[in-house]
Amino acid sequence: MKQLITPFTRMAIYACCLVMCIQLHAQTYSVDECVKLALENSPDIKNRELAVQAATYHIREVKSALLPTVNLTGQTLYYRDLPAQYAPASAFGGPEGSYQKLTLSMAQTTSLNIQMTQNLYNHAAITGLKAARVYQEAVVIKAEMGKEDLAYSVMATYYSIQVLNENLDRLRENIENLEKTTALSKVLKDNDLVSGNSYNRMQINLENLRNQYETQKLVQSENITLLKFLMNVEVGRSLQLEGFNYSGVLKDSAQTDISQRSDIRLQQVNIRLAHFDKKVIAAGYYPTLTNTFSYGYTGYYDSFSPFKQINDDWIKTSYIALTLRVPVFDGFQKKNQLRQKEIAIRQNMNSLESLKLSANKEMEDALQNYTINKTLFRNTSSSLALAEQLFASSRTEYENGITSLTDLLNAQNDLSNARNNYSSALLNLRLAELALRKANGTIISKS
Repeated sequence: MKQLITPFTRMAIYACCLVMCIQLHAQTYSVDECVKLALENSPDIKNRELAVQAATYHIREVKSALLPTVNLTGQTLYYRDLPAQYAPASAFGGPEGSYQKLTLSMAQTTSLNIQMTQNLYNHAAITGLKAARVYQEAVVIKAEMGKEDLAYSVMATYYSIQVLNENLDRLRENIENLEKTTALSKVLKDNDLVSGNSYNRMQINLENLRNQYETQKLVQSENITLLKFLMNVEVGRSLQLEGFNYSGVLKDSAQTDISQRSDIRLQQVNIRLAHFDKKVIAAGYYPTLTNTFSYGYTGYYDSFSPFKQINDDWIKTSYIALTLRVPVFDGFQKKNQLRQKEIAIRQNMNSLESLKLSANKEMEDALQNYTINKTLFRNTSSSLALAEQLFASSRTEYENGITSLTDLLNAQNDLSNARNNYSSALLNLRLAELALRKANGTIISKS
């Protein structure tokens, strides 16, 4: 019995098991799942999220200016030539008008000091902290914009594949029907009941349909590869999509408000950020108050020996200092900087108005485009149903010898045109819906 299982049989069994495993592990992805996977795997989205994290650390960096700083300083100073200065000799019992050269330093000075400094009032640091938080908002919105662009590309590709799948199914059914009719025509030709030219015309139509099928299949393969690229998954990974959901195609548009658009919100944040930049510059006119506490030890010796002091004595020093700094004149530097920021604010406001006008136009165009494509889809759906019915009727009549080959081929051409128009209308409607959602800023959820 063991000899009955040949190596070829083993290989065949293994291949069958492998195919079954692949089928079992093949997962059907919804459009939302594809978008989610793309957002999770995209290197660009990861970089944008890292930028958000960096903005958080930037806030902490700016906040550090309001926290105390502590420095520990140690130093050994050795003079090869001691500094000296002149003093009146009369101070030491000498004659008036004469001076005595004195050396008040020791050759070696060793010190260890710890100092803490705290900003009690720094308007520039407080304003900079507020500006850093607004900057973080801008970075978050930029991350949202990247997600919206990627989600739009994934959805558009996903719907293109769905439409291509629909078209391939219809082409395959059409080819099978025409193959049956062509086989019948061959029998009629062999029995001299139809001319060879009529049979050849049918063969040409059949080959044209097969060529259309292969072309559509190639486009489908390219779109699947593109979808895998957008999702950042392996090219060889099995990827199956859900069938087209007709129930959601003809839904009415939800909102036509542009306030949720990321580009509008980003420009508004940029204006706020420009205002804070102006306030940071203006804060340079404010005084600053700093508190400093210092504590340390100093030792002296008459030769180089860092670990020796005169009489083994460390002299303790400590002090507390309040420093008030009041800006008086900076050569009009801040004044000119403020003028530049005022111009930048006006430029940003003008850009916001221009952006709103463009967004409203885009919204209106997207809404009209969606409405027109919805009507075209309804019309092409009716035309396709009628063309399918006409082709089925013409094929039956041709097989029964009631109608001519010309009528059948005309019905076939009408069906091909109706199918192409339907596929285009279906895809255009889906893309119009996406364009409308992108125009009103709802391509992905903001939650």
